[in-house]
Amino acid sequence: MRAFAAAAALLAACAPPRAGRTGSSIALSGDSVAVVDPDQGGVSFLDPETLEVRRSVSVGGEPRALLPLASGALLVSNHRGGELVLLEGGVERTRRAVCAGPWGMAEAEGFVAVACEWEGTVIAVDPATLAPRTLLSGLRRPRAVAAIGAQVWAAEFTGGRVVRSDGRAFPLVPIAAPERPALAAMTASLAGALWPEGETIFAAHLLVNNDGAALEKTAADYGSVADANPKINPTLTDVGSGRSVAYAAFDGGARVFNGPSAVASDGEGRLLVAHLGTANVAVLEGAAVIGSFEVGAGPRGIAVDARRRVAYVDNAHDASVSRVDLTRYGPRQPAGLTRARSLPSPFSAAALEGRRLFHDAKNPHLTPAGVVSCATCHPEGGDDGLVWFIHTDRIPLKRRRTPHLGNARGAPFHWDGQFATLDALVRSTITDLMAGDALLVDISAIRAYIEQIVRPPLGPRPPEAQVALGELVFGAAGCAGCHAAPGFTDNKLHSVLQPMSLTEDDRIAAARTPGLRGVFLRAPFLHDGRARDLRDASAHGGALSPADLDGLVAYLESL
Repeated sequence: MRAFAAAAALLAACAPPRAGRTGSSIALSGDSVAVVDPDQGGVSFLDPETLEVRRSVSVGGEPRALLPLASGALLVSNHRGGELVLLEGGVERTRRAVCAGPWGMAEAEGFVAVACEWEGTVIAVDPATLAPRTLLSGLRRPRAVAAIGAQVWAAEFTGGRVVRSDGRAFPLVPIAAPERPALAAMTASLAGALWPEGETIFAAHLLVNNDGAALEKTAADYGSVADANPKINPTLTDVGSGRSVAYAAFDGGARVFNGPSAVASDGEGRLLVAHLGTANVAVLEGAAVIGSFEVGAGPRGIAVDARRRVAYVDNAHDASVSRVDLTRYGPRQPAGLTRARSLPSPFSAAALEGRRLFHDAKNPHLTPAGVVSCATCHPEGGDDGLVWFIHTDRIPLKRRRTPHLGNARGAPFHWDGQFATLDALVRSTITDLMAGDALLVDISAIRAYIEQIVRPPLGPRPPEAQVALGELVFGAAGCAGCHAAPGFTDNKLHSVLQPMSLTEDDRIAAARTPGLRGVFLRAPFLHDGRARDLRDASAHGGALSPADLDGLVAYLESL
């Protein structure tokens, strides 16, 4: 017996580390399917066969992800509330403030890893007490994490990398792409999800060409395709090897996919990838798409049952869940059952419809080929962290930093104040940038979405003494003259920086005063992204002492 025990211990020591469970917006919890309700600040528990709601639990804030723990409890990340909430039997047991913007979660060996988007960190949390410690810092908007054993991987949503807990970074833009060389001409990546499969970490993300690289032939806009090489590519990458597969084909067939948002496995070596913009789930086996499922609007999460025969998909934009039969694969296979939850919304019907339109890449009046949606550059109505070198048939060459729409609260609109109304800006974006015709598109609904639902992020609070000093500096330096509360903008055009542009292509005579709510998250700064950080941007306004500059930056980060 002793020899047997010793052999078993040796085998255990030699066995590869186990991949931990990865959180999603939907999960199997006990005998129910649990799904987050971000608009309502709750979690719904559904019957797995009928998808009828059994009960709902309020957790407050804006819940984004669920993680079933080995104890049987369910951990909830409250993105806007900055908390983790532990539910047992559908009842709240523990709640703890942990960081700014917790989103993705993953079960690691002895702890839970949590991605803190607005803080730029990944924390390790005790699953019983929820006590946090910092695991990684200095990341750019991490939303997704995955774990194998005690090793944790975090995907920067806007940074173009996956960073491991030992500090090693893996770029998501391929250096070379033999199967499709145009992928190596992409210049940035937006990472939506990670998934551990065996000893491999997969990332679902977008590869985009945002800086005008001329290594590929590009279309005259961002919504159509030239020579089968779109500017925006849903991609699945083996993080360790760097092997990337751009699996969509924007030809009107069954492989039109937009906005990868979640990944799961069917247990047979195939990966399921949900797509926010095209309301479908792709089934990938290696580099091949062997099938897809049509689901509801805005799919954001996938959960697969223990027998690997059924997948549940959270369709966030119509509050529905789809039950998918994994024993049948085919092109555009309809989900077996989709049922909406009757949830009272704090937002108008127009705003909810506007959210669907904003993320929709299937409507040809918005974009003809499914390559792009409004949410491609403005995820969640925010920004992608990128400076785009924009060049289309209707828009002259220019370099512009994507603005966060949480500050789009007063005319005129755009960096140069080109548009007198938000409706005019939306219509021009559809027709001049996305290649749509805007016919039969309810522009007022998109405006309602931006005005009612989109809000600036909430960052970690800097030290109060520095914030107080910075507020005095902000007033004494005359910043409040243009950046007036409550939105910290006067909605006017000013030529305050010399030179106003770095190159001829970036020329702008005067810039509309940007609002400062949530400005801590918006590097790089200024209309052409020339300022690396808030310190650099603040220095453009005049000479300040190091102490005053520190205080000013702290005050801006608190807004």
